[in-house]
Amino acid sequence: MTIKISCGICGKNYKVQDAAAGKKLRCKECGEVIRIPEPEAEFGDGDDFSKLLDDAVEEEAKAKTIRRPVRKPMVKAEKYKGDEDGPVTRKKENNYTQDLVQTILFPLDPANLFTFVCIWILLCMKELILPFAGIRLGFLATLIILGWYSNYRFNVIYEATSGRKELPELTPEDGYFIPVVKWAATWLLVHLPAYLYLGIVLYLAIQNAGEAGGPGFLPQDVVDFLPLFHLGVFVFLYCAGLFFWPILALCVAVGGFETVFRIDLMLLTIVKSMGAYFFTAGAMFLTSVVYFFTVFMALQLGVVGIIIMIAIILYFEIVALRMIGLYYHHFKTRFAWHWG
Repeated sequence: MTIKISCGICGKNYKVQDAAAGKKLRCKECGEVIRIPEPEAEFGDGDDFSKLLDDAVEEEAKAKTIRRPVRKPMVKAEKYKGDEDGPVTRKKENNYTQDLVQTILFPLDPANLFTFVCIWILLCMKELILPFAGIRLGFLATLIILGWYSNYRFNVIYEATSGRKELPELTPEDGYFIPVVKWAATWLLVHLPAYLYLGIVLYLAIQNAGEAGGPGFLPQDVVDFLPLFHLGVFVFLYCAGLFFWPILALCVAVGGFETVFRIDLMLLTIVKSMGAYFFTAGAMFLTSVVYFFTVFMALQLGVVGIIIMIAIILYFEIVALRMIGLYYHHFKTRFAWHWG
């Protein structure tokens, strides 16, 4: 004899042996647990079927009030192919080498090339046109261009700290006067030991020379006048300042000028990221060598040489400044401070 039952949730019908009466059965359709009832007894003509009908109606009402569980389909998830921020289309962050390659090739981007040409034209005007515009007008215009370009230099470092590939906009957000003071102050701070040493040595040498007099004002006259030892010490101190300048410029560009007094944090950061910092400082040394070489060559070529010189120096300077920002972007976990 079999017992006929149906799921109260989905209505699936089942047949089981009467021996399973009182046990439980899980519905294969919806997963509901069904209790197998006792086999129905055969009723005679005198049985009260009205009571059985009332019980059946009551059970049916209970079944309809039970909330059917919502079950998630067990299907294999497909890869997301939605908007550009999805996991399929989201680009991974470039590593340090890729960012360096993009920095070296920055003029290949049309927007970067346009910005580069605009800066190049302004710097050429400063060197070739403004000297003939009169003392007051030429000095004021030169000061404005220097202030704007000093502000732009710090912006190049700042934008690179976030990993941005494009050059910053040309708008001078911080004005003209304050940026040029900050820029000059950073170089003065790092080279102050070298120039102090040079000044003391020249003062003592002139005192000892007496009536023979001291050297002229040209750099070549100073080099010929100084002994080799003192000249070597000056070059060492000057190179040490050049080596320290990238971390100082980074502090001013990102943390503000007040951070220049935390020399302890700067030295600790250099030690903790020695390899990356040597590579970054090397870019500044290369830029300085290119600067002195191109200036010497420009004097031999005239106006055309000056125009070419400005373009070459501008390119190397932008690359070096962006490398300072990328140094912080990729190695900030090793820094002794964190600006977010």
